[in-house]
Amino acid sequence: MAQKLTRWVPPGFPLRTELTLFTVGNVCAFLYSLTFLFRFWNSYRDLFVWARGVRWGLEPGAVMPDFVELLDRSLWGFGAAALCMLLLIPAHYAYHRTGSQSIYLMRRLPSRWELHRRCLTLPLLGAAICLAAALILLLVYFAVYQLVTPEACLTPGQWEKLWRVIP
Repeated sequence: MAQKLTRWVPPGFPLRTELTLFTVGNVCAFLYSLTFLFRFWNSYRDLFVWARGVRWGLEPGAVMPDFVELLDRSLWGFGAAALCMLLLIPAHYAYHRTGSQSIYLMRRLPSRWELHRRCLTLPLLGAAICLAAALILLLVYFAVYQLVTPEACLTPGQWEKLWRVIP
């Protein structure tokens, strides 16, 4: 697969290193996003009365914290990974000038967009993948929150509260 992607990066650019860093960044972002599940589980356990390690029933007047509160900064790792991908754009342009020294060749090619295609495509695609992964996890975590939390413990308007927080 990396062989097919070589036409989307500057000539001679270390593509495998870029793909490895992209993968490691997204795996770390995913692992960090699991903090939502830990906070959710702890709040979920607090909703119940426990006797000798066995769940006995709902705590009287128990209310689950808002989804936004539990989500907190769990998905920020994907934003950081997307930002790192965008920082590769200047690195790709700089590599044309210093690394492969192909900047003049790229400017003489019949396709005037070749230089920009090689410098922008993978970083923008990587950033889009990071943000899409964050959106998918947001929807999955919201579904877990809504489906697992007992109806009596939910406060209304969780989805609206989420969009009021996001700028």
